[in-house]
Amino acid sequence: MDHNPLRYSLRQLRYFVAAAEALSFTAAARRLHISQPSISTALADLEASFGVQLFIRHHASGLSLTQSGRDLLGHARNLLKNAEELQLAAGELDGGMTGSISLGCLVSLAPPLMPGIISRFVKEHAGIAFRTTEAHQDALLGGLSDGSLDIALTYSLDIADGIAFTPLLSLPPYVLLPKTHRLARARKVALVDLLEEPYVMLDLPHSREYFSALFDSVGARPVPSFRSSQPEVVRGMVANGLGYSILNFPLKSTRTVDGEHFVIKHFEDNVSATTLGIAQSSGMRARRVVQHFAAFCEAYVRELHVQEEHKANA
Repeated sequence: MDHNPLRYSLRQLRYFVAAAEALSFTAAARRLHISQPSISTALADLEASFGVQLFIRHHASGLSLTQSGRDLLGHARNLLKNAEELQLAAGELDGGMTGSISLGCLVSLAPPLMPGIISRFVKEHAGIAFRTTEAHQDALLGGLSDGSLDIALTYSLDIADGIAFTPLLSLPPYVLLPKTHRLARARKVALVDLLEEPYVMLDLPHSREYFSALFDSVGARPVPSFRSSQPEVVRGMVANGLGYSILNFPLKSTRTVDGEHFVIKHFEDNVSATTLGIAQSSGMRARRVVQHFAAFCEAYVRELHVQEEHKANA
């Protein structure tokens, strides 16, 4: 059988990714500790091998990626990671799992979820390194698409084409109230009872629309009195009496960093839950270490849910 030899090298792909991230041959050459002409020549050869233009060269202002360059960037990153995994796999034949994982997490989920998962995982796999990113949904999905993220922990909100989402846990929303609020002693809270109350909004893309849409069943949406993109600030505002808020992920503490307290109440309405899960690019085969971590995340989250149910029923 006739096999066409590869007409590009891993070295050229490394240069391509570095230049795409820096958008400058000079900056990429500095990062890679090579000369600027070397990287420029290597990437011109790569473009000739591929038969497509990867960069638009701007004489005074660096580079920009062509559409072809953007389309190939994620594949190049993935191929380099797989090449790294092959080398690591050879070293693992007489040792433990090693490698690196680029992990993204929705910013509102990161504080209560990400540290525990990473801590438990590295105790079992000391050779694994993590690069973490906490961001809003659009940035996470973009990172998965361009290959800068291997995996993300997030909600099932507006999952884009090309993203595979593995659902792990259904999370109904709940209300946060100041401990002195008139509804703080209620067993459950009705949406309609909150309409005239000051609302502290978690101001993140997709999340703000989801929480506001919960009120469509009662005919009006709340107007936020305060907004913050930081969950801890939202909880602090509630605890300090500025209004109520709505969140999804279970909290183990009702005390804020400034020492104040809030209470948590469930809705008596039939409100739609969102789903916590694992997001990955569906167009790129996950490396073995990422597959192993995804399975670990699934087991961790399900164990966390069982613990919360036992606590609630105790």
